[in-house]
Parts: sequence; C-alpha cells; structure tokens
Amino acid sequence: MAENKQLRIFLSLPSTMQLIYLLDTVISDLLREMKFNEEAQEHVNLAVIEAGTNAIKHGNKEDTDKTATFEFLIDDDRLTITITDEGPGFEREEVANPLEPENLLKSSGRGLFLMEACMDEVVYEAGGTIVKMVKYK
Repeated sequence: MAENKQLRIFLSLPSTMQLIYLLDTVISDLLREMKFNEEAQEHVNLAVIEAGTNAIKHGNKEDTDKTATFEFLIDDDRLTITITDEGPGFEREEVANPLEPENLLKSSGRGLFLMEACMDEVVYEAGGTIVKMVKYK
C-alpha cells in the first residue's frame, strides 16, 4: 500500500504589498504541480492573494517589522493553506457583507467573501490572526 506523503512549504514575508508577487508565484507553481484544473487554480490563487493581502494590509498594517507567514500543506487529495499575521485580529461576523445593497459599490470589503466562495473550507482561528483554507482535488 502506498504511503501518503505530505509536503510542507513555508513562506515568510515582511509585511509589504510589493512582495505579494512572490506569493502569487509560489501558489501558481504549487497548483500546477498538484495538477489542479485551471478553474481550481484560478480560485485558489485568488483566495491566497486575498488572504495574503488581508494579512499584510489589514492585519500587520504594512509594518515591515511584522511578518505574514504562509504554510502550504500538500496532500494527495488536497491543499491546505494556513496564513498567519501579527495583527490584532478581527471577528468574522463583524465584517460587512459585500452583497448588502449599501456595500455593493464599495471599492473594498470583498476579500473574505471571495476566499469563502473560492475555497472548500475557510476557518478563522486565534481571533482572525490565523486563516486556514482547504481546496480538495
């Protein structure tokens, strides 16, 4: 019987939006390697970029002394991504619903909604400073 081997990849970035392209490169390569279909690749890529942007911009307030950490756990049947920031956290239920009429024209506020729509599982831990997302093959 074949043994299920997990691969763990860590990426730790100083909190500057200029480095988001590194996150994009890593996740794009991982998804291709894992042979996710094109639609799943687009969904996961969008969710990871949104989560990374939230960690850097909203969590760490682009303070380069603070770090956003990304852990990619690769299994045969799924990809689990854990994003951690050093910010104060947030309560998910207090974040405005972007589909409410008063929020439709706002230029921001869709990140969590997009993450939840694109991934199979999204869990907020440690007061929102840790976000775990899962995509199954």
